[in-house]
Amino acid sequence: MFDVRGVRNLKIQGFFLNKKRRADFIDKYLHETPGQKEIEGTKPRQREGVFLIKLQHSHKGVPGYWLQIRFEEGEKGETLYREIKEIFTKEKVAEEVFYPQKPMEIRKLIIKWHQKYELDSAETSVDKWKVFYREIRNHFDRNRVMEAYVGLNLILKHHPEFLKKYRRYGLYEEIALYYEEQGEVKKAEKAIKKPLYLNIKSEEPYLNLCAFYMIHGMEEKAYKIGKFALKKYPKNVFVVCNQAVILATLDDYDRALEILGDAEREGITDPLLYKTKGELLSDLERDLEAIRFFKRGLKKTNKGDKTLRIELLSDLGESYVHLKEFEKAVKTYEKIIREDPKDLYHLLRLVGTYFYELKDYDQALKYGEIMIKEEPGMSSYHYLLGLIRMEKSDLELAQWHLYKAKQLMPSHPLIEEELRELRSRRKSQRKPKGKHSNIEK
Repeated sequence: MFDVRGVRNLKIQGFFLNKKRRADFIDKYLHETPGQKEIEGTKPRQREGVFLIKLQHSHKGVPGYWLQIRFEEGEKGETLYREIKEIFTKEKVAEEVFYPQKPMEIRKLIIKWHQKYELDSAETSVDKWKVFYREIRNHFDRNRVMEAYVGLNLILKHHPEFLKKYRRYGLYEEIALYYEEQGEVKKAEKAIKKPLYLNIKSEEPYLNLCAFYMIHGMEEKAYKIGKFALKKYPKNVFVVCNQAVILATLDDYDRALEILGDAEREGITDPLLYKTKGELLSDLERDLEAIRFFKRGLKKTNKGDKTLRIELLSDLGESYVHLKEFEKAVKTYEKIIREDPKDLYHLLRLVGTYFYELKDYDQALKYGEIMIKEEPGMSSYHYLLGLIRMEKSDLELAQWHLYKAKQLMPSHPLIEEELRELRSRRKSQRKPKGKHSNIEK
């Protein structure tokens, strides 16, 4: 144990770009020269005057290979303190290490980072790039997005391979999303395009850029990127389906279906391909054909593909509704509920189909009660439960649900209309009218 009673606050906090430089510094300046009797593997002795050596991965939020040195009180400690302090260059001492926390000119920012990280040196150690990336990540997490973007571009320029590993280039997507949310579409576009310069052996950057263009109504740009990606990855099902959807958006359904057909002939039997083809056929009101492809897709799904399976069942149910095959539609939706009992969208589809189309009020009530239990604050759910209760002549409960719907959505005309109908029924106790307006339409 150290006797700390005589220790003063003589301390140096030094910054290093990599582990080796830090280790070499410690061996050279803070350890005694090994004597003849010391053997390899023996823990080296600290120099007289050194009280504590501490290694840190950050200092006050600034990442790096940090070294904290505390010195003993007395002449030896003070002498060593002065000696070590002179060895450290000014920019390597904690108080002087560059770490931008306020906006500054991009040109100056680049110069400072060049100096700090020695970006033009031929050093091959990956350590400094890890530190630089951690700093960039810190800036982004603290909403210093411009700094993060400039820093990431410097890594892209000087060491692009570093960004490929562990998908570090994904930070560009986060930056693009930030700019998109701020309404700065041009900046977002520049950021989302950057991973393409890495020549990554993946379709992902192309698909991300296509999605960006589609969201912002730039379908022609999306088409060009998708076309290039299709030439590069002709057998990738995501690329094939992406280009088919883009073509359909451009109203070129014939070419979209042709691309999907070509992929089938090339031996692609992925359920996503069948799902996409079925959806395009359904858009064209060719639901009998669409159903065949949805069923093919379901046969190809694995047990682990729950999300894709539910999407295919949902598409299949919609096609049955289009064909007015409501019994088949509800059986399909019920399969979804068995897989995901809290799926509110498909619970609503079930309730609506049973109530409005099949007039099966008991089944509508069964699923409606599940729905309202999961989301008691939805006015449209209470409205629907009010209608179901009214048709079952449960006028007290119907009134409760309709007033709850009114409380959640004041002055909605359909709710007011049904409340008037309810009052009229309570006065006359006449038979249910069997026809109501759908609040969802």
